[in-house]
Amino acid sequence: MTELNTFLTKIIDDGIAACKIDYKDRPDKLKGAIEGFEACRGKNVEELTKLLAEAGKVTGAAMMSTPVPKNYWEIRCYEAEIEWVCNCVSAALVNSGHRPIVPVTARG
Repeated sequence: MTELNTFLTKIIDDGIAACKIDYKDRPDKLKGAIEGFEACRGKNVEELTKLLAEAGKVTGAAMMSTPVPKNYWEIRCYEAEIEWVCNCVSAALVNSGHRPIVPVTARG
């Protein structure tokens, strides 16, 4: 668990630094992205899996709403960064011979 927390902290801290640059002119996206990264902090694999599923449900509901909520991009970026963390953790899991949380992409 200590190794996972060290890895998570690095992914989260680097991700927050990057999104502050990428979304500097999009406060809605920035807020959601930072909240998504922070939601992952200190979680184990099972908790990350559950967090991603819950975020996906919220995003799906927002996409199906009429009208789409004003904070849609905040919601979507929250989920996207949780998904990114799960992708990176999944790559590490696969490299260690374990089952991934999500299918690993080339960017993970």
